[in-house]
Amino acid sequence: MLDFFDKEKRESLVAKRPGETKVGEELSFIESLDEISDQKSKFVIFGIKEDIGIRANLGIGGAENTWDYSLKALLNIQSNKFLNGNEFLILGSLEFTELMERCKNLDPNEIKDLECLRDCTSQIDSEVQSIVLKIKEAGKIPILIGGGHNNAYGAIKGSSLSVREAIPVLNIDPHADFRSLEGRHSGNGFSYARKEGFLAKYAVFGLHEGYNSSSIINEFVGDPNLWYQSFEGLLWRESKELDMLFKNALNWLGYKGMGLELDLDSITNFPVSALNPSGFDLNTIRHFVRTASSLKSCHYFHICEGSPGRAANQQQIDLLAKSIAYLVSDFIKSSSQK
Repeated sequence: MLDFFDKEKRESLVAKRPGETKVGEELSFIESLDEISDQKSKFVIFGIKEDIGIRANLGIGGAENTWDYSLKALLNIQSNKFLNGNEFLILGSLEFTELMERCKNLDPNEIKDLECLRDCTSQIDSEVQSIVLKIKEAGKIPILIGGGHNNAYGAIKGSSLSVREAIPVLNIDPHADFRSLEGRHSGNGFSYARKEGFLAKYAVFGLHEGYNSSSIINEFVGDPNLWYQSFEGLLWRESKELDMLFKNALNWLGYKGMGLELDLDSITNFPVSALNPSGFDLNTIRHFVRTASSLKSCHYFHICEGSPGRAANQQQIDLLAKSIAYLVSDFIKSSSQK
């Protein structure tokens, strides 16, 4: 169910100060998906509140509340010449209360429970795909925040249906998430999208050599439409060379629009579903996002796998939320400057 963002929610989240204007104070509101096309905003942001797909991949839950924390951080960015609230619309959040309750006590190590988790992930797919398609049909760019990487499937499918062809995708991620078609979960959104004809070329940037199976690596090596740059292959690169290699990935995807995926697992020492002691720093990720959104026409931007439930303290949660706000604003600013 889509829980629309409204004035009451805004008033509870925006910290007002005399002489300042926050982006949250300038937002417009809608009460129906049919109203999206009437909005001047180019970008439509919505949250996904679930961690079922992660658990269906035998991972650790805790990603369901990322949206709530991120929204507050995003609304309290200062409105000025660099970014203002008229440039985007906060749609609201996809709530999966009943599914989350149904899955709360399921044990992924039990076959029947695992099948249930994967069935519920498929139901989430349908909701995400429907919202993305509606936003795309209105001529807007969706920005998805929260949940597991299973939601890449819905973003890709919705975008593909809107343009009536398979789309290329760039994924900044330690994991290819190209596991076998064994029932839906956070580790096979891209393989399902490829199998079903929604994903064209697929590039993974920053793949960790020790955390992807031999079968996945071999599949990438043997398929001309699959490509990866390992993180280990970037360790001793100077910043200019790193930038060049990232642009090479964008060039490899071709001249058409692409989907942009950011798994927060790619960042060092973030509270995420799969903790990463050796990844990119936040400034490097911000540079990647700015580069991708300025050089390519993006069908969507998807930020996933942040996990407040795995944070050691409130400070880590606050840093996660503020980092997401930075990344969203980076994407919007760079896209708008083209």
